[in-house]
Amino acid sequence: MSSSSIAPVSSGRPALGGEALLSLGMVLLGAFVVWQGSLVKAAASYSGVGPGLFPTLIGSGLSLIGMVLGWQALNGGWRAMPDDESTQQGADWRAFGLISLAVLLHMLLIGWAGFIIASALLYALIARGFGSHRPGRDIVIAVLIAVPVFFIFTRGLGLNLPAGWLSWGA
Repeated sequence: MSSSSIAPVSSGRPALGGEALLSLGMVLLGAFVVWQGSLVKAAASYSGVGPGLFPTLIGSGLSLIGMVLGWQALNGGWRAMPDDESTQQGADWRAFGLISLAVLLHMLLIGWAGFIIASALLYALIARGFGSHRPGRDIVIAVLIAVPVFFIFTRGLGLNLPAGWLSWGA
């Protein structure tokens, strides 16, 4: 029997590497979201639900998922991960960089350029980070998403989103 036909045996040792760190990061991100949501001070609506409800739900969910993943990481590794080496690739740093740049630009531009422009750029750069090679189509789709969202939030829900350069249309 050749050594290549022998299936690898799990050592039973906890995976204390990247899986555990990412799990901890999710727990901490969730806790941060809950904490920031608790700082939002506004009167509750007629139903008793205030603006901190959704950050609390989302942050709690992130923390819960992070705890489950952390438990799995400490007990042999994340479940349902592909075992085939051909499916496991190294990190795609270009995609990570593009998506990170998209989020940072959105944070920098939203107050100055406005929600529609910042969100359209966010969408287009994230699509590129995920492998799209059609920037024209991506920008058209981004605008078709950002414009209705802007008007639903500003006109429909009465929330203030920055109009920026397109303030004439708000």
